[in-house]
Amino acid sequence: MKKNVILILLFTISIMPLQASDILSGLVKRILPDHEEQFIFQQIKSPKGKDFFEITTTNKKIHIKGNSPVSLASGFNWYLKYYCHASTSWCGNQLQVPKELPRPNTKIKKETSLPIGFYLNYCTFSYSMAFWEWEEWEKEIDRMAMNGITTPMAMVGVECVWRNTLSRLNYSEDEIKNFIPGPAYMGWFLMGNLERMGGPLPDSWFTRQEKLQKRILARMKEYGMSPVFQAFFGMVPTNLQNKYPEADIITQGKWNNFTRPSVLNPTDPLFEKIASIWYEEYEKLYGTAHYYGGDLFHEGGNIGNINVTEAAKCIQKAMHEAAPNSIWILQSWGGNPTNDLLTGLSKKHTLIVDLCAEYWDRWNERNAFGGFPWIWANITNWGGNIGLHGRLNAIASEPIKARNSTAATYLKGIGNVPEGIGTNPVAFDLACEMRWRDSVPVMNNWLHDYATYRYGKPDKTLNKAWEILYATAYGTYKGHRRPSESYLCARPSLKVRTVSAWGSARIYYQENKYEEAVRLFASAKNRFKGHDTYEYDLVDFTRQLVANKGRTTYKKIIQFYKNKEKDSVALYSERFLELILLQDKLLSCRPELCVSNWINQARKCTNNITQKDLMEFNARALLTTWADAPGQLTDYAHREWSGLLRDYYYPRWKLFFGWLNHSMKGEQLPEPDYYPIEKKWVHSTQQSTIPNINLYEIVEKCLNFK
Repeated sequence: MKKNVILILLFTISIMPLQASDILSGLVKRILPDHEEQFIFQQIKSPKGKDFFEITTTNKKIHIKGNSPVSLASGFNWYLKYYCHASTSWCGNQLQVPKELPRPNTKIKKETSLPIGFYLNYCTFSYSMAFWEWEEWEKEIDRMAMNGITTPMAMVGVECVWRNTLSRLNYSEDEIKNFIPGPAYMGWFLMGNLERMGGPLPDSWFTRQEKLQKRILARMKEYGMSPVFQAFFGMVPTNLQNKYPEADIITQGKWNNFTRPSVLNPTDPLFEKIASIWYEEYEKLYGTAHYYGGDLFHEGGNIGNINVTEAAKCIQKAMHEAAPNSIWILQSWGGNPTNDLLTGLSKKHTLIVDLCAEYWDRWNERNAFGGFPWIWANITNWGGNIGLHGRLNAIASEPIKARNSTAATYLKGIGNVPEGIGTNPVAFDLACEMRWRDSVPVMNNWLHDYATYRYGKPDKTLNKAWEILYATAYGTYKGHRRPSESYLCARPSLKVRTVSAWGSARIYYQENKYEEAVRLFASAKNRFKGHDTYEYDLVDFTRQLVANKGRTTYKKIIQFYKNKEKDSVALYSERFLELILLQDKLLSCRPELCVSNWINQARKCTNNITQKDLMEFNARALLTTWADAPGQLTDYAHREWSGLLRDYYYPRWKLFFGWLNHSMKGEQLPEPDYYPIEKKWVHSTQQSTIPNINLYEIVEKCLNFK
C-alpha cells in the first residue's frame, strides 16, 4: 500500500506543470549560465488585467514580477538590455556581463493594453526554418518569450496531419507523398499555392517532424504561449475529384507556374467529413489550439460557384466543433480577406493580421476591416534577402498612430511577420518594444540605447554611426517597401533593374553618407574587437557598402558599353567580378552568412545519403531557381552569402562579361543562357569551402576598393 502511495505521489509530481520561476530559471541558465541565483521571478495576477512586468531589487536580488511567463521573460530581457548592456539576436549575442549583476536602484514597470504579440509568417518556415533542429528552435522560443511573443505560428509537423487525414480518405502512401512538398516549400503548400514540389518526403521526415513539433509545443506552452495551428479551409489534392467524383471541387489553376491544390466547396457535405477527420488527427498528434490560421484564395485562385460568405460560416463552424471558441486568424494581404468572407464570420472568433503595416495602411483604409479584431504587423524581410532594411520611423510611429485612431478599439496586438529571419535585428527589437511603448520614442536616443546594449558599452562614435544609418539605410522613404537588392546577385543583362520579381535595386539614400557611417563604425574596432555583435554588424554594414559599389560599377559598365568604350568596359567588368569575390571573402568571416551553413542544416536532417541529396536540392533550389526550372520566382530568395556569390552569381556574371566583350568586337552572338549554370549549382552536392580570412584586413580592403 505504502509503495502504491509513493508511486502515485511520484506520478503526480511528474505531471505537475512547471512554475513560472522554474521556467524563467531555465531561461536564465541558458542565456546567462551561473547567474540564475541572482534573480527572483514572481508571477502575479495583473491588477488592471493587462500584461505587465516590473523590475526591482529585493534582498540584493533582481526581482522581476509579471502576469505570465512571457511577461517575466520580457522583463528579464528589458533588464539585460537597459541595465546590463547585453542582448541576444539571430545576428550575434552580447552577453559579456559581470559575475555580480547590477541591481536596479529604482522600480521599472511596463504594461500594455495589447494582449497579443504575434510572430511568424508561413514563408518563414521555409525561407529560414525549413531544416531546423531542436537546438535552433529552443533558442528561438526563448527569443520569442524575451521579446513578448504570446502567439507564434506553430506549423512544424503539419505534414503529419495531412498524411493521417489522407490515409483515412483512401489515399495510398505513394499518393500522399506525391501531394506533400519538401520542407523548403511547406509554407506555400499551407497557403494553398502549390503541391508536390521538393518531395516526395521519406518516412523518417514525418517521424522527425512529429517529434520536433511536440517538443516545440511543450516549450511554448511552458511559457504560456498560444500557438497557431493550421485550419482546414477546403484545400485538397487536385486528384481528390477522382476519389469523390460527386463532390463540388473547384480547380484553382496556377500560382507562379505551379499547379495549386483544389478547393473543396465548404458547403459540400464532404467538407464537414474531411474537416472532422483533420481536427481529430490534429488533436491526436498535437492537441487543440485557441488559434487556427489559413486563407482561402491566397494570391489568386478560382472562386468558381462558391458562395464565399456561406463558405466562411462552414469553415468556422467546423473549427468550433473541434475547438469551441477558437479564433480563426486571417492574413490581410492584397484584397484578402474580402468583405464577402468577413460577412460570414463571427467577429468575436476572428483575428486579422495586417501584413506589412509598416508600409501599407490597410487597417486604416478598411476601417479596422469593418470592426474586426486585428494585429498591426511588420514584415521588413522578404525572401530571406539580407540587404539592410527597416523602416524604423514607420515601425516606431505607425503602431502609435493605430493606437490613437478610431481603429484602436479593435487593435489587439503587435506582430512581426518576416518572410525570413536572421537579418536586421534592429527592426525586430524596435517592433517588439512597441508593444510595451505607448508613445513614439525619440529615435536617435533609442538607437543610442540600442547601440549600447547591442555592443556592450556606450560609445559616441557608434552612436554617430547609428544616427547616419537611421538617416540612410534604415530610413523610411516613400515607395521603399523592400531592401535595396544587390546587383551582384542579379541575373545578368544589359537592363538590370531588380534582382527578383517585385523587388527593387534602387538606393533611396545618399551613398556617400552611408559610407561615412560604415567608416565611422569600422573606426571603433580597437574598442570592440572580439565583440560578437560588433563584428557581425561590421561585416553586414561593409557588405552593404560593397553591394552599393557593385551597383555603381554596373551602371558605369553599361554607360561605357553604350559609348563603345571597349577598354573601359573590360576594366570595370573585372572590377565588378573582383567585388563579387571580395564580398564572398568578407561574408566568409561569419558562419551565419555562409551558404554551407544552410546546406549543412539540410543534410543533417537525415542519415540516408539519397535523402540528404533531396534535402540539399530543396535548400539550393529555393535560394536560386526557386523550383526545378527558371520562372518568375528565380532569385526571389537570393542571398548575399559566401559560397553562393563565388560559385553561383560569379559564373553568371563572368559569362555575361565574356559575351559583352565579344559584342564590343562586333560579333553578333545571342545573349547567354544562364540556366545551365544555375541548374548545375542547384543539383550539385559539392561542399562549399570556407577560406580562412582575417576580418579586419578584408574590411579594410572593402573600404579602400576603388
